Amino acid sequence: MVYYSAIEKGSLLRRYNRLLSKYSTHRHELSLAQIADTLACTARYARSLLQEMQEEGWLIWRSRPGRGALGMLQCQMSVAALENMIGINAPATEAKSVPAKGGSCYSNDGFHYHISFYRPLQAPVPSIHTDRAGRHILQMVHAGLTRHLPEQAEPVPCLAHTIRVSEDGLSWHFMLRRGLVWHNGEPLAPVQLQTILQRYAGGPGLPHVTDVIVQDYVLIMHLNQPDAMLLYRLASPVYALSHPENGVVGLGPFQLGSHSDAQMILTRAPGWHGEMPQASEIVYNTPLAATPSPALVRLDTPRSQLAPEPMIVRESSDAFYYVTFNQRRGRLNLAQQALIRQIAYSLARALMEREETLAPLPAWLQPPQEEPAQALLPATINITYFRSTEMKKLLDELVKSLRYRGCTVNTNPISVSHWLLPNQRWEEEDLCLGFLRFDQHEAFSLEERYRHSEMWTWFWGHGQWLRGVQLLDRINAGPAERHSARVRRLMHFLQTRYLVAPLFAQRYRLSTPVCIKNIACYAQAWPDYSRIWTDEREEEGGTTLNKEVEGE
Repeated sequence: MVYYSAIEKGSLLRRYNRLLSKYSTHRHELSLAQIADTLACTARYARSLLQEMQEEGWLIWRSRPGRGALGMLQCQMSVAALENMIGINAPATEAKSVPAKGGSCYSNDGFHYHISFYRPLQAPVPSIHTDRAGRHILQMVHAGLTRHLPEQAEPVPCLAHTIRVSEDGLSWHFMLRRGLVWHNGEPLAPVQLQTILQRYAGGPGLPHVTDVIVQDYVLIMHLNQPDAMLLYRLASPVYALSHPENGVVGLGPFQLGSHSDAQMILTRAPGWHGEMPQASEIVYNTPLAATPSPALVRLDTPRSQLAPEPMIVRESSDAFYYVTFNQRRGRLNLAQQALIRQIAYSLARALMEREETLAPLPAWLQPPQEEPAQALLPATINITYFRSTEMKKLLDELVKSLRYRGCTVNTNPISVSHWLLPNQRWEEEDLCLGFLRFDQHEAFSLEERYRHSEMWTWFWGHGQWLRGVQLLDRINAGPAERHSARVRRLMHFLQTRYLVAPLFAQRYRLSTPVCIKNIACYAQAWPDYSRIWTDEREEEGGTTLNKEVEGE
């Protein structure tokens, strides 16, 4: 896998824009010389650029043997997505995304922390296409009507101080806090929250909400059926309530101080309505020589950056990889699917023994037993896969094993930010090596993925997918305490039909110096920055003489 500096990424985007402008997102049969002419470079360099763009998940390029032979080129990233990427990769000094302080008084009195991350971070604008690191940053920068706490699955009131629901569950009243201030210093107007929530109403984010109205400081939601998960949906960071005119301006405990490909700085938000964080600054750095290790994160103090200190390690395994087949395309029969699936199981077990970032599946995700399969495979198959270090290793082993059996594999990587985008040409793929991440509530995370997944809809057929959505609607209309068990039964159904075949879990690790206290972790081992503080006496080797109790 290739990782780029800011300059290289911007240059690659501009090259891609040339291809997109000429060929749009339609499929074309072209020679390498034609592509080189479009890119204004040599054929050899064009081949290298195509490989890099395919690694990024921006296009599909399938060459054919023979001098002058025509290959297949298809751009996957649309004009809108390209504009978004260019905006994300713009230098912070040129971007509109950094909020003005608007007269807010920012105090530098507090603890400073540093994280070296393996790649540039996107601007913290709420979106379903945000990756795990981005989702955690959204939780720190933005807020919703409800909010998750690391130590409990059930959300708590946030921008709403009191929540009331009618007896039939179809009308929800949220009493909004007064005196809320956006990070740019602008006082919050309740109608701003109404505007944002109306965008989500009726979609996958708020599927049962039909209307949102505001009466003074009371926000009212009307539903077409009871929804046991409504408070969880409102606490999801990807549907957080950002400023309607500037998506990086929020209401959370931290605000965006500066942002570029090389660095992102979060600073304490003086207008945060909750308990003031002891951390005044969180700095994400992207070193040019960083080793790609997205699952391993280290949180440092300025002192621990300079000299080695004793570390504490916290782990979680709340995500998993899986394989699923395109039932609609029908190029692989059941015996061929079983053979490939069993090969993947075997390779996954061997990979787990070698990789510290992989872990066994929990008991409820263990695949069912099946008889050994034997089948002749087709001459070629197309595999799309979630672009990660671990998945690339598994894919390389799988390609080698299938090639030994006479089957050539065409591969198509998709990065996390593109995974749920439409127009990914799922109908042309034979199987997918996918990834599913759990957030605070694992059953809700499964439901969220099911409702949003374009790939599952294409692979299983719209009718099969729609029956699952209707089942989820019935589950949501039932009691909240039965939601998890019933969603797990749905997952068990998908596994027994081999629509989803889990392979292994992803292990996440957070390392911190012992002097950082009150660490409470969200999903994927990300710490709640609003709680942490540094025991400076312990940093200096002092001794704590009196018993202390950390605040909640």
